[in-house]
Amino acid sequence: MKKHTPAFRRFATAFAATALLGLNACSFEQPEGEIQGAAGMAIAAERAISGLERKVLQIDGFVVPYLQGGEGEPLLLIHGFGGSKDNFNRLANYLTNHYTVYSIDVPGFGASTRDQNADYVINTQIDRVHEIIEKLGLQKPHIGGNSMGGWISGAYAAKYPDNVASVWFLAPAGLLESRKSEVIQKFETTGEIVLTASNREEFEKIVDIVMYERPAFVPGFVVNAMAARAAADQPLHKRIYKDFKTVPSDLATVLPASAYKGPGLIVWGKEDRVLHVDGATELKTAMPWFEVILMDKVGHVPMMEKPEQVAADYVKWRESIAQ
Repeated sequence: MKKHTPAFRRFATAFAATALLGLNACSFEQPEGEIQGAAGMAIAAERAISGLERKVLQIDGFVVPYLQGGEGEPLLLIHGFGGSKDNFNRLANYLTNHYTVYSIDVPGFGASTRDQNADYVINTQIDRVHEIIEKLGLQKPHIGGNSMGGWISGAYAAKYPDNVASVWFLAPAGLLESRKSEVIQKFETTGEIVLTASNREEFEKIVDIVMYERPAFVPGFVVNAMAARAAADQPLHKRIYKDFKTVPSDLATVLPASAYKGPGLIVWGKEDRVLHVDGATELKTAMPWFEVILMDKVGHVPMMEKPEQVAADYVKWRESIAQ
């Protein structure tokens, strides 16, 4: 199958999503759990153009949808709090020509099973990710994650060091210095959780907090659908967020104490309001051989804000550690 260039993919994504405006969205249904209607069509088109195919697996108590595409060594990507597997779609535009990319819905998020009584703390999620990796049949994959997903990735490497080829940290949680951020300080002083929303207006505020600048092309109907999902998930996600804050932010202690001595790349936006960029220095001090890239005019989700640059930096780094 012919691979499309990233430029072609960007054009085709915009064209396909725009064309959806003239279609009857009610006639299209995504699989259960996925966003439906015109927004679902746009997301499905973006996945396909990025070379990703939706699949599903089941682990103990959870149905876990995931995206897979590309060729080469396996790269497992794990999204952040409130996110989903689709957070990496645009990044995958630039990676599926190099690697076999897997992007999962972490249990409790995206289109995965929602169990209101389940435990979603980091240590539990680590073991679920391990089960997912085993179900996928991945042998020592490269792993990476954003925010919550970065914490899971690093803690996974510490617990299962022989199962990981490298770790890619995209503004990871789990670090003491990162808790100096505006978002966490607000929670600790007022109890307000600004990363959950009950309506579109609140969801728009989340987007503006998470990103330094919004992507050039995000259709309004997609934002509406994502806001509706966030509102439906708010009670569960508030509970999960509070549970996270009871867990020690000890990634910089757990990793160096572990047997994991493999490579790591830390990428952080200098304008991150969710997790303070000083977390990068903390993690680098703990793991001196890790590399660090700090990005100007980038917020909390580098892979969504600057996908082409983030992917290029990663590919370059992967080439360097392969030598």
